[in-house]
Amino acid sequence: MKLNYINRNGKINFNFNCGNHMRIGKVYCFSHFIQAKDIEAIVLDDIRTMAQRIVLDEKAIREEFIRHNTEVQEKSIKVAKKELQIKCKRTEELSRLMQLAYEDRLKGKMPEEICLSFIQRYSEEQKKLKTEIAELEAKLIETTNTIQSADEFIRNIKKYLEAPELTREMCYELIDRIIIGGHPKHTGKERVIDIVYKVDIASVLRHKLNNPDK
Repeated sequence: MKLNYINRNGKINFNFNCGNHMRIGKVYCFSHFIQAKDIEAIVLDDIRTMAQRIVLDEKAIREEFIRHNTEVQEKSIKVAKKELQIKCKRTEELSRLMQLAYEDRLKGKMPEEICLSFIQRYSEEQKKLKTEIAELEAKLIETTNTIQSADEFIRNIKKYLEAPELTREMCYELIDRIIIGGHPKHTGKERVIDIVYKVDIASVLRHKLNNPDK
């Protein structure tokens, strides 16, 4: 989304719209136009609603988030560790294959061009695997830090229980991204606005808001 403004008789009105739609046109993407004041009001209301729900039932919400997240974590960690083990094993195997190719070349059992071709191919695969291993290790660390992030998120969102307006600080602390659906006149459907928070405790809050007896 791209921030734009319109100057009408000296009064500036800000709005957002799809950057690709504005650059290329409706052939690429339909309009996602929305007034800045409207999206700000929607986001502010969502933050205040969640803050109010946390204040009323913080302990239960935190416990529910941890329970739900633990289940997700266990599955995610198990899959990541298995992938990590496979990739590490393959990396070690590639080192062994490169060493064997080099030894066969020295013994005259393999032509130089074939040896170099093998080593280059193995080296490229090994380099790719090392990048993937680093990403998996980072994912494992991120997963284990989620509970700490949830506590920080709860502290931050509670500060804005009675916030009079949406600020840049609030957005930086709480929100990862906002997905604005197409304009109803183009899609023929009610517009959907998805506010994605930095910590997915928001899904627990929404579940409790929609199911107050649970």
